[in-house]
Amino acid sequence: MEKPAAADGPQPGDLRLVIEQDSKTGTYVYKTVDRRTGDILQQFPREDVLRFKQAEHYDPGEVFDGLT
Repeated sequence: MEKPAAADGPQPGDLRLVIEQDSKTGTYVYKTVDRRTGDILQQFPREDVLRFKQAEHYDPGEVFDGLT
């Protein structure tokens, strides 16, 4: 008998929340990590957002201004 596809992925008990502070921006980074593999499954804010914040000429609102 074949296992359901969901059984192949991480189960709730396999997940761990890691909260770190980015040393360059001071922003807190929230990561969902698979305990079995160490893979980062989700990250907020995403890495590209952190790179924007580190850019010399970045101003809040450049990526999304909320008006459109």
